[in-house]
Amino acid sequence: MREVAGWLRPEDFADPGHAHIYRALGALHHRGEPVDQLTVLWECQRRGALADGTLEADRVRQVCGIAARGSADYFAEQVLDASLLRTAAASARQIRDLADEASLAPGRLIAQAAAALVPLDELRRRRCTAMATSEPEGMATTKPSGVPAAARAAAARARTHARRPGSKAPPKPAPS
Repeated sequence: MREVAGWLRPEDFADPGHAHIYRALGALHHRGEPVDQLTVLWECQRRGALADGTLEADRVRQVCGIAARGSADYFAEQVLDASLLRTAAASARQIRDLADEASLAPGRLIAQAAAALVPLDELRRRRCTAMATSEPEGMATTKPSGVPAAARAAAARARTHARRPGSKAPPKPAPS
């Protein structure tokens, strides 16, 4: 548990029941109590996960039995990878919906698309931590490039001038 507590979060689990079990495991670990099927079941019951119907006692015992036979690191990496894929798909859908909105100005589209990618970037950073690696080479970061802001703004405006159907192409620059 100590190895995964720094980078795995309850919200990474697709199943709310598994998130409750992870919270119970974390609480037991934090208090220094033994972690076994009985104590995890007791902690889930104490936290109300059994009373609200999110979990059943048999399911808690089953999950704890499966987890005891494997590596916590391996299971945690699988959960984090699945969460990364779900988050990437959700971000892509959100950006696609933004792009389909004709009334959205290009600058606002870019800002909102960048905001939609924030959760994905946070998950990617946690995955790098989990894999004990530095950020991959060539990955986009939130740090600005060395290009001055005015030049970036001019380049963005040049790319966003949309031609209307039937309009003439922009004049070609004279050869120098």
